[in-house]
Amino acid sequence: MSQILQELREIIKKKSLRTGDFTLASGKKSSYYLDCRTTTLDPRGSLLIARLILETIRKENIQAEAIGGLTMGADPIAAAVAVVSGIEGQPLPGFIVRKEAKDHGTQKFIEGYDGPPGSRVIIVDDVCTTAGSILKAAEKAEQAGYKVEATFCVVDREEGGTELLREKYPFYALFTAKDLLSDA
Repeated sequence: MSQILQELREIIKKKSLRTGDFTLASGKKSSYYLDCRTTTLDPRGSLLIARLILETIRKENIQAEAIGGLTMGADPIAAAVAVVSGIEGQPLPGFIVRKEAKDHGTQKFIEGYDGPPGSRVIIVDDVCTTAGSILKAAEKAEQAGYKVEATFCVVDREEGGTELLREKYPFYALFTAKDLLSDA
């Protein structure tokens, strides 16, 4: 495991991983909970996530014009990747997918990127359980005329979402739940 990956793992375990009895958004019961916003909004955590995603994009030769996902989980990730990519001289703009279209102005679902139809995009989220958020964001991006080139999450809970995503898109997770729980 790279030094960056190891450092991010420790941040997630310290700030975002909780053990106990929890009910997830899906209604399922779980012995652990991941509140990754405490990591994606942490200065160091945000930087490391952006660097790891950009490293994977380069390594896998993923060609994209923008990166984003469903608001709230994706917002800090897309923003961090946009900032770090700009600092590194290979800017990748970010975007936000609204849960509902605005009822005024442009009435758009996608904010922050207005590329032409056919633009290639990457969809991100903090945690993947059922993949619902990533799939909804991908659907809205495709409805806007964009082509989804890849999907990413910080932590894959390995509860079925990965398989659904891989049926349609390349999928990359920085960690699995097992990676984080192995010595928790």
